[in-house]
Order: sequence, then C-alpha cells, then structure tokens
Amino acid sequence: MSGASASPHGFVTVRGRGRGYRPEQVEAYAAALSEERDAAWERAARLTVLAREMEADLGDLEEVVEQLTSQDYEVLGESARDLFRLVEAEGEAVRERARVAAEELMEDARAHAAGVREAARAHADAVCAEADEHARQLLLAARAEADEVRIEARREVKAGRAEA
Repeated sequence: MSGASASPHGFVTVRGRGRGYRPEQVEAYAAALSEERDAAWERAARLTVLAREMEADLGDLEEVVEQLTSQDYEVLGESARDLFRLVEAEGEAVRERARVAAEELMEDARAHAAGVREAARAHADAVCAEADEHARQLLLAARAEADEVRIEARREVKAGRAEA
C-alpha cells in the first residue's frame, strides 16, 4: 500500500480511512516510555557507582585501622586499666555494629540496583511487547482495509463488465 510508512520506533502507520491509532500519540507514548527506561538505567548506574565508592572507602578505612598500633596502658592504675578494657570492648562492639551496618547498607544498595535493573528490563520488555502488539494490530487493520479495497474493486469490475 503506498500510503504506509514506518516510524522511528518501528510502528507502521496507515493513511487514508482514519483506521488504527494516531501515529503521533503512539510516538509520544513510546518516547515517554523510552525516557522512563533510560532514567531507570541511569539511576541504577549511579547506585552502582555509589556502591563501588563505598566499598573503596571501606577498604581505605580498614587499611588505616590495620596500621594503628595498640597503646600500652600498663603504667596506669588498676581502675584506669579496667576502664580502658571496658572502653576497648565497647569500641570493638561499636566497630562490629558499624561493619554489620555497612555490609547491610551495601547489600541493600546492591539489591536496590538489581531491582531497578530488573524493573527497567521488565519495563523495556513490556514496551516492546506493546509495540509488537500495536504493530500487529496495525498490520491486521491494513490487511482488512486492503481486503475491502480489493473486494470493492472486484465489484466495480463486475459491474463494469455487466454494463458492457
């Protein structure tokens, strides 16, 4: 059919009898979906970079802690040594809680990034499926219109032969 054309997103448009969807509406919708997908991918990339930066910071901090030497407080009195042992134990507990919290935060960031990635992938799949269905509907409409035109042409030919 000479009135059919293809859009940048692969939709076949049909001109003539006003059948099917308006191409500009389909294009605008597809463009909006593409923008949403791109934004989701960009956010996933930013979260991935942030997670890597946090991992690097954690590594740097672990190196600093490893280089620290323990202090000798044996010259202090018994109550000062008891206080020091208590502070050391509390410090270890705080460090352990911080380590666990950092690991949980990293895992949450990874899970969120994976979720965003999967959501973007699912959204892209849905957009593709919708576009495929739209293209299929347009093709069916074009075929139906072509059939109508062909039937009408045959009727006109028969009528012309009958008159002759």
